[in-house]
Amino acid sequence: MMKTKRLLILSALVLLTFSLTTAGAIAGDNDGVYAGAFLRMGVGARPLGMGGAYTGVAEGPETAYYNPGGMPFLQEPQVIASYRFLSLDRNFNYIGFARDIQPKVSAQSKEKPLNAGMALSWIYAGVNNIDGRDFSGEKIGDFAWHENAFAMSFGVSPVKYVGIGLSAKVLYTRMPNMKNDNSALSEWSFGIDLGVLVKPVPFVSLGFMIKDLNARYDWITDKVYEKDIDKMDRFPQTMRGGIGVHLPWYNTLVAFDIEADNQHDGEKYFVGVESTPFSNIVLRTGLNDGNFAGGAGFGFTVYNRPVMIQYALVTKDYDVAAEHVFSWIFQF
Repeated sequence: MMKTKRLLILSALVLLTFSLTTAGAIAGDNDGVYAGAFLRMGVGARPLGMGGAYTGVAEGPETAYYNPGGMPFLQEPQVIASYRFLSLDRNFNYIGFARDIQPKVSAQSKEKPLNAGMALSWIYAGVNNIDGRDFSGEKIGDFAWHENAFAMSFGVSPVKYVGIGLSAKVLYTRMPNMKNDNSALSEWSFGIDLGVLVKPVPFVSLGFMIKDLNARYDWITDKVYEKDIDKMDRFPQTMRGGIGVHLPWYNTLVAFDIEADNQHDGEKYFVGVESTPFSNIVLRTGLNDGNFAGGAGFGFTVYNRPVMIQYALVTKDYDVAAEHVFSWIFQF
């Protein structure tokens, strides 16, 4: 029984390693071999349609992920729900809520309110129905892998045109039926993102962000193997800088990002363009570290409230299958 259990575990881990490797490859070659690959895939159809170049843009509810320094510049409360179609039966969902915080002061007071913003978000990635087999090809069980990031973001503007923000994340991963008593193998951690957004002139914004500080999984496997094994999987710490430039022609936005982390040599580059040829239609395109991305958005109103449906096509250099991302944004 113990031998079968070990074979089952080995089969599942091999499949999961492959799945997570491909899941994280959108963020760079071999990026998925490191813990927390799902947090490096990007969220939201708008940023992904622009090739992921969003650190210096940081607008809307997605700013909690790409640069919490943009939180003080939020204009209206918004809710976003996003679904991503992935290969290999993987699931990736994102839900977020963001709003501005502008304290009221009396008309007689000469004090200026300190603009701020906050957001709540949930990112989920998982794989179900992983077929586990022994070395003779006999099926010995089905497996699954689930990862979650629950984040609370907050930002303030200490001086005009400058925003600083922080995202505190609770990270939780779970693999059912892995322990000797068939209970789940799970681990949780805590991570922090820090961001700054500067708007030196009305049509230019500059952003900088550090992601996944302190994020790691500390595995204790005394309930899985006969011999206890302690292993720490640290998330790569990523640094990003970006610029966004708003042009007057068709409300065009041009963005550029550069990224580096403590696990790879060299940098990654992201560029994106967004334009509004019609009042309610937005077109986007970009390059995500050399891989083509594109998308569109359509805006309308429901009960006098703005609603935006967005789509992004994301390609990868390791697979012919493209990813399709849909987002729905509701403004209160």
